[in-house]
Amino acid sequence: MNGRLRVGLMGALVTGLLLVAVVSVLALSGSKSLASTAVVLCINVMLVVSLQSFVGTTGILSFGHAAFMGIGAFTVALFTIPATLKRSQLPSTPPFVRDTTLPWPLAVGLAVLVCAVVAALMGVVLVRMTTSAMVMATFALLITAYTVLLNAVDWTRGSTGIFGVPRSMSPWIAVAVAVVFIVVVRVLGASRLGLEGRAVREDELAAASIGIDIRRNRYLLWVISAALMGAAGGIWALNVLAFDAGQFGFATTFALLAMLVVGGRESVLGAVVGAGVVLLVTELFSRVEQGFRIGGFELPRITGTVQFVLALLIILALIWRPEGIIGRAEIEELVAPLRRWAQGVRVRGNATTAPDIVAEPSMSAGIVLEGRGLSRSFSGVRAVDGIDIQVERGEILGLIGPNGSGKSTLLNLMSGVSAPDAGDVLLNGVVVTSTTVHSRARAGLGRTFQNIRLFEHLSVLDNISAPPRSEAVAGLALLTRLNLADVLAAEAGTLSYGQQRRLEIARALATAPAVILMDEPAAGMNEEESDSLLRDIRNLAAEENCGVIIIDHDLRLIMRLCDRIQVLETGRTIAIGTPEEIAQNAQVRAAYLGDPVGGDE
Repeated sequence: MNGRLRVGLMGALVTGLLLVAVVSVLALSGSKSLASTAVVLCINVMLVVSLQSFVGTTGILSFGHAAFMGIGAFTVALFTIPATLKRSQLPSTPPFVRDTTLPWPLAVGLAVLVCAVVAALMGVVLVRMTTSAMVMATFALLITAYTVLLNAVDWTRGSTGIFGVPRSMSPWIAVAVAVVFIVVVRVLGASRLGLEGRAVREDELAAASIGIDIRRNRYLLWVISAALMGAAGGIWALNVLAFDAGQFGFATTFALLAMLVVGGRESVLGAVVGAGVVLLVTELFSRVEQGFRIGGFELPRITGTVQFVLALLIILALIWRPEGIIGRAEIEELVAPLRRWAQGVRVRGNATTAPDIVAEPSMSAGIVLEGRGLSRSFSGVRAVDGIDIQVERGEILGLIGPNGSGKSTLLNLMSGVSAPDAGDVLLNGVVVTSTTVHSRARAGLGRTFQNIRLFEHLSVLDNISAPPRSEAVAGLALLTRLNLADVLAAEAGTLSYGQQRRLEIARALATAPAVILMDEPAAGMNEEESDSLLRDIRNLAAEENCGVIIIDHDLRLIMRLCDRIQVLETGRTIAIGTPEEIAQNAQVRAAYLGDPVGGDE
């Protein structure tokens, strides 16, 4: 078990102990009402952490998870209601349903399976959508599921509802199951799947550029989260005894989203805290909603009070605490002794754990990346016009030219960010023109960007661990060589500009690339920082035996760093050669360098 998983498991257990303490106080109070509230709290925790496992990890808002709650609830009801009662209220169901009664754990397991299958079928379409379209599609899912459940009268009794579900939830069973949910979701978040999901949440293009398959990641998280929601919905049914399709609509979705917004949607601890706060508000104002007496005055029933207060709570949270009460933190980050322990475990665990995927780069010499006749137009303007480019393993090729000459567009064509109108890209001799960004990254193409694209809210260590091809020991060695070993636990967004540049390079190198594309890595650096970076790039290219194509406007750096230089102007190559040849090229001096760089003839 690596460091991330050990910390996630320990944090889950500590969070679970806090929930156990709260439930114990309520259950042992001697009040049946408070004991019932304890069960409701635990079930709310199950529901909201199930939702958080998708929303918090991917950053995609889902309105459709209440649909899986409903599917899970009806599945458990259909297989736990006594057979004699089902024959009277659900006579049209098939015999295998009508005559079968399962123990509640088996029924919940069946709900997990049903929801996973439904989510898997829907996910095939959902993950192909843009983020905003996926959000709207989940809302359509909520409406569709509600309509289907309402009209499937033979199975759900429609608006009349289903009854007779055996009450199986005591405070102690409920809290035990809630702790299991917390552990599962925390371990999921700490796993490679969760880490990659958080990387995608931070920056989709950067995630793809290090080899993360965004669709696959979202698909798996969607299915797992839906299965958890189905289980939570089934357990909810075992506490309410009777319900109808109307209870899985927008009101439930709104309450669950309120818990995430108030507590902190990127944190499991935040989800638990949000569940407690929203339950407290709901319990208090549901009594107000029924009407109450103050002194000699009796206030009338005010329908919708709870929803109004929850909406107000969301607005206040978004204004004063947009990240929620807890923010992104987990329990081990808020308690100093746990924080020190967690930081040590993460570093030691990553330093001693075997790599997730061992990637041995090919050490063969020769051309590693090649572009043949690449062209690309934007609104009729030819940004790249029939360019040929190639770089060998271990070689550093500089790409220079005036602004608008097509340098960054060319890198985008090589890395798969943009598709060429004509021409081909070959990586290790294989044509990859039609492949995706992440598949090229997995095949050995690394990339940094002109505008730094780090996973800002992830730690330095998680940034270097995020690539699927990343090797833990090598990643830490890269951070040490780039003077980042002292900031492993720091969020990437808090680093200085120079440190962020170095981290982006280290992350690209952590993919074990055969070739790496660097777009202005020295931009914004002073001369001393630029010289230091020059030495690091040269040494790392030699040690990793990878080719490098680098764009930079720092001609002093390019002339000292590169083995060859290719000069572009208006989307075409006007010269290519060694730094000495380029410095003496009259066409290059006239177009770009000027006589002071080339010297007088």
